[in-house]
Amino acid sequence: LADLAHAHFGGPSALPPARARWRAPSPRRRAAGATPSSSPSRPRRRRPSDTPASARRTSRASHAFYDAYKAARSLAKAEDEQLPSQSDIDDLAGKLKVIALRVAQLRLFSPNEELDDIATADLKFLLVPSLLADVTAATRDMAERHQALQRALVFWRAFAADCQRLGVAHRDDVRAIDRNPEESPDPATKRDEKIARYKRSKELDEKITYLFGKKREAFGDEFQWGHGAGFDEDQERELILTLLGRAVSSVAENIASAEQELPLLEMMAARGGPGAPPPPKPQSSEKPFIVRIQDKAELHRIYNEMVFQCPHPLPTMTLAECADIEMSQMRERQEREASSQRDRQAEEDRLWWSGDRQGKREEDEEERKVYKDRDWDDWKDEHPWGSGNKMANVS
Repeated sequence: LADLAHAHFGGPSALPPARARWRAPSPRRRAAGATPSSSPSRPRRRRPSDTPASARRTSRASHAFYDAYKAARSLAKAEDEQLPSQSDIDDLAGKLKVIALRVAQLRLFSPNEELDDIATADLKFLLVPSLLADVTAATRDMAERHQALQRALVFWRAFAADCQRLGVAHRDDVRAIDRNPEESPDPATKRDEKIARYKRSKELDEKITYLFGKKREAFGDEFQWGHGAGFDEDQERELILTLLGRAVSSVAENIASAEQELPLLEMMAARGGPGAPPPPKPQSSEKPFIVRIQDKAELHRIYNEMVFQCPHPLPTMTLAECADIEMSQMRERQEREASSQRDRQAEEDRLWWSGDRQGKREEDEEERKVYKDRDWDDWKDEHPWGSGNKMANVS
């Protein structure tokens, strides 16, 4: 990678010194009075990316990013039958790695920077880890796909962490990325998340299409990074931020898909790889049932017994046996009913003294009816009409 980077962008001797890092003041610091001119004891340093040598190297990186981004967009939109070869994918991944190495050497981004501190011309290089992950995960070599997906997961998570630190990522996407694969949500929650992410991604895609169309009208090339008369810096910054948000939304889906594919690839590798034959079936310990027939007449007899059979199940008992079973069941049922009737009559005789307590039975029945009606009224008050209708189609 270092040799490729030197060939594309120049040797390492032209790099700025490590201590020459300059951090632009954010608007909040300026509003508080912390402007560069307000600290006379510390002279203002020139930002390394603004030096002529660094500007040339940044310009070379921008040209390389232009070609790599166009190729990555074409790869993302390609159909299955139009996918590039594995060598083209490897070449594109190598170019993106060179760009990522040069961005790290130029120190365009710092962990203590905020989004407002990053120059618009450098903001597009935040997309490099996401592009590198997408290209790495698009490998078609099944023998190397397991390692490629593991590297892609590292690139995706690093990109999501940068976007979360800068406040570009949506909180729902960050929650989905940071979720433990073993703690999967319930199907209803997962469905709601996918629907919300789809709607959010559709809005971002429409905005990206509109801004790319404006850039095409201004420059004639939608991938020509920069701003001009027909496309100002605010629109350029808004386009890159929208691309970052859309990439984070895709990262959430790609990470979930890769984590589901990795166990399958491990199972395939345990069986010997993609070209390995299926595992042999275990040998049965039981010997097969073999009928040895030496006489043709015996074969004909067995054939007739197997073919000419009764079309319906044959009875297993006689009519007399069936009648005896039904009569015994009926007698048992009658005995249970008579026993139950005797028990009820004995309970009534015990309660009402065999009819000697005149009027008490009617009073008890009336009291029972009053309590039952009272309980029913209370239940209707607690459950008004239509309260159990989940569709709420009552007026």
